[in-house]
Amino acid sequence: MRIYNYELLKHLPYSMETIQLLTKIDEYKGKQDLYKKQSPQILETLKNVAIIQSTKSSNAIEGIIITNKRLKSIMAGQTLPMDRSEGEIAGYRNVLKLIHASSDAIPISPSIIKQLHRDLYEYVPSQGGEWKSQDNYISETLPNGEKFIRFIPVPAFQTDEHMRLLCMTFQDTVQKGDVHPLIAIAIFILDFLCIHPFHDGNGRMSRLLTLLLLYKFGYEVGRYISIETLIEESKETYYDVLKRSSIHWHEGKNDIFPWLHYFLSIIVAAYKKLEERVGYVETSRGNKRKRIKDFIEGKIGYFTKEEIRHACPDISEATINRVLNELKEAKKITPIGKGRSAKWKKTSE
Repeated sequence: MRIYNYELLKHLPYSMETIQLLTKIDEYKGKQDLYKKQSPQILETLKNVAIIQSTKSSNAIEGIIITNKRLKSIMAGQTLPMDRSEGEIAGYRNVLKLIHASSDAIPISPSIIKQLHRDLYEYVPSQGGEWKSQDNYISETLPNGEKFIRFIPVPAFQTDEHMRLLCMTFQDTVQKGDVHPLIAIAIFILDFLCIHPFHDGNGRMSRLLTLLLLYKFGYEVGRYISIETLIEESKETYYDVLKRSSIHWHEGKNDIFPWLHYFLSIIVAAYKKLEERVGYVETSRGNKRKRIKDFIEGKIGYFTKEEIRHACPDISEATINRVLNELKEAKKITPIGKGRSAKWKKTSE
């Protein structure tokens, strides 16, 4: 059986890219308390937006899609789920909120991970909270529709022992403190996905565990910027690096660096977005119209109203519509399509 030896992580030849990413993230982390003091209301707005975005994106990665209207209603607790997709959305919402509220009090252990998975499937008639009872595999579909097996996880009968060893190894490593916590977190998530302990929901659980572990070590960017959305936007790269870093995993000879660099890059991107959002508000709070115009000016190709809302969460829908209409009348932008699905582009492009 595969040996989990995170002691080896402190002896790996880390590249300058890895060191720079870790340094950048720790620099951003040092600014978090400043943001909380200077912009508490803005952070609260960003947090509310991020919860919705994270729930939507993490489920969308797995092909679970619902309308924005139903999403907002379920997220607000105004309605009960009507089908499996909505049930999975509601379950993710609950686990995400639990992690946001109680990360310090949630230990990393096999039993806790099973409890979180149980809560993820609270509204779905499924065997949530139990390790897989049958062997599973990770498949990939080619453009021509042909499917092939990309990775074979551990057998079902070995799952409990693998998860026990994984959690124990992670806890021992972070307690010793001689491996950077971000490296330990990244490899824990990679190993979790390679074990693939559940029949369903492994991807969503990996993203929830990512947030839980980041919060435990003081990296709070996921509260305000949706890490899941950044992963969804780079989904092809996400699956590619997982594939590359899982080769020879069973033998303990897999190359962790494609996954590690992607993982760290996503966190850097999230912190950059947080700085931009907080910075925008602090430097131009009284000029919301200019912020919308600056966002549009910086876009290449098509953009949507939804993207503007994400970039400027404190600006009302009415203000966004007014600016879009002004720029349209000035023939600086033009709409492509109608209604909620409409896209826009600058006329100079």
